[in-house]
Amino acid sequence: MQKNEYFTVNEVSKKFEVSSRNVRRIIAVLEQNTSNELLYKDKNHHWQIHHLLLPKFRPLRKRRNKYYALTIDPCKHLSENDLNKIMQFVFDRTDDAKLEIHYAIEPKKSNGQNHIHCYIKCTNKKALMSMLKLGFSNMSYFESIIYDLSGWRDYISKQAKITTLKKQQNANN
Repeated sequence: MQKNEYFTVNEVSKKFEVSSRNVRRIIAVLEQNTSNELLYKDKNHHWQIHHLLLPKFRPLRKRRNKYYALTIDPCKHLSENDLNKIMQFVFDRTDDAKLEIHYAIEPKKSNGQNHIHCYIKCTNKKALMSMLKLGFSNMSYFESIIYDLSGWRDYISKQAKITTLKKQQNANN
């Protein structure tokens, strides 16, 4: 079994789950004080990174949560059944193999209209948001980072149970 001695930018970005832009940024810093045997461009102008330099590309901190919080407020009164159908529509139409939507429907205190609190894991937020806008047609929403997932989960499940929509490929992982 032959082991790679040199890696490309794409291979390093996949190995450490960082963007290729970040790998090239680190290369720009390393290029100034690293020998050509460890870091060089091949004849096709692709970076070749020696395996001894790989620890320099390891992320300094690991992201703890891959989820983000989303609160959806439909601008018209929708029943809980209607909201479940719309969320299922959005889930089915979004082309994302790692999509997870965990949501709870609860009435607002001010006017009693239903709204949705959820935490979502996806690879393409833009596509998901366009599907949400298509499904709800008229809504306001608030998106934020989750620092305490268990706290957010407790908050959204205080009045309603959490419904989970998860793609099958991701369920096996």
